[in-house]
Amino acid sequence: MHLVVLHGYLLSGSGSNIYTANVAKAWKVMGHGVTVVCQDRNARSCEFVDEVFIGTDCIPATAPDKGTVRVVVPDIDDLLLVYVFNEYEGYTVKELGDQNNCSIQEIDNYISKTVAGLKRVLSQGVDRVLANHLLLGPIIAKRACEDFRVPYDVKIHGSAITFSLKQRPELLGYAIEGLSDCAKIVVGTAHVAGVMKSVLDNCPQKDAFEKKMVTIPPGIDPNTFKLLESPSSNLQLFLKSIKEFAIRKPNGRNALKVTLPENASQIPDLRNELVTLCNSYDQFSVDSDLLFRWPLIADDEPIIVYFGAYLHTKGVGELIACFPRILEHAPKARLLLIGYGSYRENMEGMLAALKSGNLEDFVSYAQAGDFLDCPPVQLGTLFRQLSTEECERGILQHKQLSAILPLASIAVFPIKAPEAFGMVSIEAMSCGVFPICTYQTGIKDVLDVVKSSDPELESIMHIEPQAGGKHGCANGSNLVEQIPLAVLRAMHYLYPSGPLDWTKRKEVGRRLRAIAMENFAWEKICSALISSTL
Repeated sequence: MHLVVLHGYLLSGSGSNIYTANVAKAWKVMGHGVTVVCQDRNARSCEFVDEVFIGTDCIPATAPDKGTVRVVVPDIDDLLLVYVFNEYEGYTVKELGDQNNCSIQEIDNYISKTVAGLKRVLSQGVDRVLANHLLLGPIIAKRACEDFRVPYDVKIHGSAITFSLKQRPELLGYAIEGLSDCAKIVVGTAHVAGVMKSVLDNCPQKDAFEKKMVTIPPGIDPNTFKLLESPSSNLQLFLKSIKEFAIRKPNGRNALKVTLPENASQIPDLRNELVTLCNSYDQFSVDSDLLFRWPLIADDEPIIVYFGAYLHTKGVGELIACFPRILEHAPKARLLLIGYGSYRENMEGMLAALKSGNLEDFVSYAQAGDFLDCPPVQLGTLFRQLSTEECERGILQHKQLSAILPLASIAVFPIKAPEAFGMVSIEAMSCGVFPICTYQTGIKDVLDVVKSSDPELESIMHIEPQAGGKHGCANGSNLVEQIPLAVLRAMHYLYPSGPLDWTKRKEVGRRLRAIAMENFAWEKICSALISSTL
């Protein structure tokens, strides 16, 4: 079959980007010809991509070969409409939910331009289209597919609802039109199904739309996320990958070229200054100085990792804030933070303040842009100046994940806001890394799967979310109390005889991977995606 994935963004990073890449890879392995319609002008760097065509007029008249992935990038007048602001090279970027900055005319132009590109693909002969996000993928698919009588499905992700539709309800009309002709509406979890039902609550077609809903979780690529081979071989693979990435994209963050604001507590609009700093380097590139800063990590130094977007809703700031408390009981632990996002410099500022012992700056960086959901008094109880040795245990890097992740012992995802799915937790499990997650919304479904297979593991890995936080779900003040306890509990479980004895850790890793493979392998999930039946 010739299958199309419609995705308005990149094929790397996190969330729906990774979902799209994995669907395309899985369909390719299954022998289908795959076209990805997106805005990734650097898609040639993705190893699973066989050919790339940039510009609507450059889209070929014939379909891709079976067992290949083609990327086409239609013209959109260089105006990229996003849910959460980030800089994208070569584009003017506007948040879809910002009615003061993103006009209806701009939205309509974006839709019509993408429809034109998708129609050129459909003219090649297409069997089925998968449109990502409630906005604006479905309406684009609907308007393009209706002339060709090609069935299309809609995959719901959380960002469009959380960061655009809730801020700008007038956009619901675009969503309703897009859903009206789709064959099925794919949700990843019971939480997302509930959110969709709430969104459609006053819609006359609500019952018809609900009948189209089918729950198909995201999946995991067993060939990308693997158990640890050996610390040395994984580290060598990681460093080799970092070196190649830095040569290919050399404009990543360099610590010597980024100067954090002095006396942060005295700056009235600190958040804007930090965003400006973030925009001074390419957030989608590896840190250019990483190879020079990477430390030696001994076998008895367990790694605690966070990976994903650097957002105020993800709880990564709370993890940094309570890391000194973790070090009090696990002094050899290391913290590895992997990702990208506009709160990167908030994180750097917090780490710098821990090193210098400046509590006022620590609080200022933590609270700029509501990064942390904790009062200053509580932050003061967590704060202590870290020694030089302890500061070297805080490593802040970009994403080259599959080689380095298996080296970690524990992954922490203290999500504060509603989450569509817990993809990062499954990726960690596939590598044998023990995930600790907030038991809420989409992540709940993953933890419930673990509980049904291995209740002992699940009882250790979940954090109870206390309601009342600023971001719609878990309370940050509660999380900073729970995270150290949960991490230390997991550490004791994995290393009952001390961190040099990896026997239990390896046994638990095999159990985690088995659960992930049995329930979330991509081939099974992607077969369900192209099924014509609900």
